[in-house]
Amino acid sequence: MEKRSLTVRYTVHQVTYWASAAGVVSFATAFLLGKGFAPAIVGTLLAVGNLLSCAAQPVLANFADRVGGNVLKWMTAALTGVCVLCFGCVQLLQLPMAIFGAVYLLGVFAFDVMNPLMNAVNVAYSENGYRINYGLSRGLGSFGYSVAALVIGELMARRGLDWMIWVSLALLVGNVLVVLGYPTLHTMVRQQEEGAAEACCTVWQFFGKYRWYCFSLVGVMLLAMFHAMTENYLIEVVTPLGGDSGSVGVALFIATFVEMVVLLFFERVRKHMKDTLLLKIAGLSFLLKAVLLLFAPSVTAIYLIQLLQATSYTFLSPTQMYYARSRISMADMVKGQAFITASYTLGCAAGNFAGGQLLQHFSVPAMLLGGVLMAALGTAVLWLTVERKDMEMAENGENSAL
Repeated sequence: MEKRSLTVRYTVHQVTYWASAAGVVSFATAFLLGKGFAPAIVGTLLAVGNLLSCAAQPVLANFADRVGGNVLKWMTAALTGVCVLCFGCVQLLQLPMAIFGAVYLLGVFAFDVMNPLMNAVNVAYSENGYRINYGLSRGLGSFGYSVAALVIGELMARRGLDWMIWVSLALLVGNVLVVLGYPTLHTMVRQQEEGAAEACCTVWQFFGKYRWYCFSLVGVMLLAMFHAMTENYLIEVVTPLGGDSGSVGVALFIATFVEMVVLLFFERVRKHMKDTLLLKIAGLSFLLKAVLLLFAPSVTAIYLIQLLQATSYTFLSPTQMYYARSRISMADMVKGQAFITASYTLGCAAGNFAGGQLLQHFSVPAMLLGGVLMAALGTAVLWLTVERKDMEMAENGENSAL
């Protein structure tokens, strides 16, 4: 008997996660700068949070691969609870600056760690016969982000910094409730059918078993460096051009609105274009965006440049999940999802740190020039590696039916 669709629940999961990301991640720089932290300290805090989550993601994924069953749901709910606790403490308690920064860092860490688990939840339930329209869910998640970015940007500009935390907390509480409502799973269908013929490898064995896959993740990391740096320090880019946090909100709204439109039709796009080609196009789009940002003459130009989100991050983000499915065996699938997300998270950490240092010691143009170099290297790595395969996946090939 066919199991029911989980598209609605998974969509709300995506919407609440990405809408809260508009606050706790995209406006983190503006929030922390407004609380009195220096740009270099802000970059360091966000970078450390990203690095910690990058290190934790494969470890948690290895645990999930070995335990299986319902652990993904409880891990995701627990991490969301940590986020609520951390950001609640930041908002409600009068904390010294050092403690304030450490608690916020812990919240960012827990938030980042949830990302690969969210993709793994989709894979797990799809493999167990549940129907999920990933493109629709992810697209509406981007729409939630765009609306939240617009609302939070205006609230921060008109009402004050604290509104970012209040909105994010409400969304995270909703996220916990949605996650706890997922049906119980005990094992992966495909592993049952195959009799678990292929053993789950360890974290360190993963690097040797999937060499080309890991090389391609370097390209993802470099693109993430550029994307995170320019997004998190967008307030510093628009301010010399006459913008403010409201301008940042508009820019993020434009980017995520076009992202949502493309994602709604992403499944159709994949029918005509290989995942590897989508990743290559994403790299070129990031590079073009980097060059245009370097020479942007006005806030209006920034808004227009944000339209490139349609083929840069929008192609990279969902394609990562499908690319991992085409290169990684089911026994290692949660680790495969975690590693590609961890590479993006590591890039975000490096980008946050580099952006803070470049702004602190040089200038906004220097930061944007660094972004061009990151995007160029990331694009080159993807073009050289994504077509290479470590193993043939007869039933899990590229653009295969889910």
